Amino acid sequence: MSQKLGILGGTFNPVHFGHLAAAEEVRDRLKLDRVLFIPSFIPPHKQEEAVPSAVHRMEMVRLAAMGNPAFEPSDIELRRGGRSYTIDTIEAMRQVHTGTELYFITGLDSFLEIQTWERWERLLTLCSFVVLSRPGYRFTDLLKIDFMKPAAGEIAALERGERTHAMARPGAFTVFLEMIPHYDISSTDIRRRMHEGRSIKYLLPDAVETYIINNKLYA
Repeated sequence: MSQKLGILGGTFNPVHFGHLAAAEEVRDRLKLDRVLFIPSFIPPHKQEEAVPSAVHRMEMVRLAAMGNPAFEPSDIELRRGGRSYTIDTIEAMRQVHTGTELYFITGLDSFLEIQTWERWERLLTLCSFVVLSRPGYRFTDLLKIDFMKPAAGEIAALERGERTHAMARPGAFTVFLEMIPHYDISSTDIRRRMHEGRSIKYLLPDAVETYIINNKLYA
């Protein structure tokens, strides 16, 4: 039986319990063997925020992943350098993990912009997408995307609360829709708290908090 590998990319600026809990929820629901956390080297959509070096963000991810044997940090985008595009990462992953089923995990807010992603049509054919609910967004928003319209029935059932999970095959690809618990934690709030000298305890792993303080990140 082929392995099932989850891929969670992001700026991780910084990584926090919301990221970890969402990844574990998906791992459990889809019976993934592992989840890779991949910090972006230069995120294509985050020019507006101050981002610590990729080395700092990679180390924070490494520290955060230590408590779960199914979580694994990956420096694939750091080693490649340059602007981080998902299509490049997935193509590289397919070469390294031959015969492995790849599941790219992303938020509903991000997936709504999928048609602005680099080579998005090819990307959809290279891996399954796992789309997570996000506060302020509804799965019915996906019906604005033409290729998701055939999944209207599954999406409606999610919104009615009849199920927390749906699998859509609107074309030659698969999209898993996951209504997950909302974790009221954000990287933006953590950065703001650090800048204001407030506590960030219980928002992220202790080791990550210590790393942030010791390296004077976000101060």
